[in-house]
Amino acid sequence: MNTTAIVLAGGKGSRMYYAEKAWMLHHGKPLLSHVVDSVSPQVDIILISRNNTNDPRYDTLPYHCIADIPFTPNNNDGEATEQQGPLSGISTCARHITTPLTLVVPCDTPRLPNNLMRKLLDGLGDASAAVVHDGKNEQPLVFLAQTLALQEIDSYLKAGHRSVKGWLDGINYNRVYFEIGSGEFENINTVEQLA
Repeated sequence: MNTTAIVLAGGKGSRMYYAEKAWMLHHGKPLLSHVVDSVSPQVDIILISRNNTNDPRYDTLPYHCIADIPFTPNNNDGEATEQQGPLSGISTCARHITTPLTLVVPCDTPRLPNNLMRKLLDGLGDASAAVVHDGKNEQPLVFLAQTLALQEIDSYLKAGHRSVKGWLDGINYNRVYFEIGSGEFENINTVEQLA
């Protein structure tokens, strides 16, 4: 087996009235289901990075759903912070990954292309990661990484940092360009976009 996908479903959903974004319906099925359906033919294993709420719907999934482990920054008073963002979820999931490659995608991008993995793998080369660029913007939450590179996230978080883009800037990564204007990487961030 070569690649594990981490589907990031641990966000607060603040722009959706704090509902579990992963379970919001888009064209008749949850956003999470759209993403899983897109990536499952492209990878060997899927992990779901979820938050610490006790939502029983995650228990119905045929995938390992992993809750974030709070990190304590080195410059903190010793208290673990409740919400460290997507890097915390990636790092927690990475402890369960045995494949050499890891694909990371958010749960709110329901139109991911069916050639995502192939293009990112072609663009990875000797880099630590390959990050999607949609022709207009870099998409730092859609990337393929050498799994070993994810081990560096822990020290980054413990130093008090949280930015995915900041972490990527600290490693060797390549941009992989996709078709401009296709909407394949559009994030569903509001209730209005669900229609």
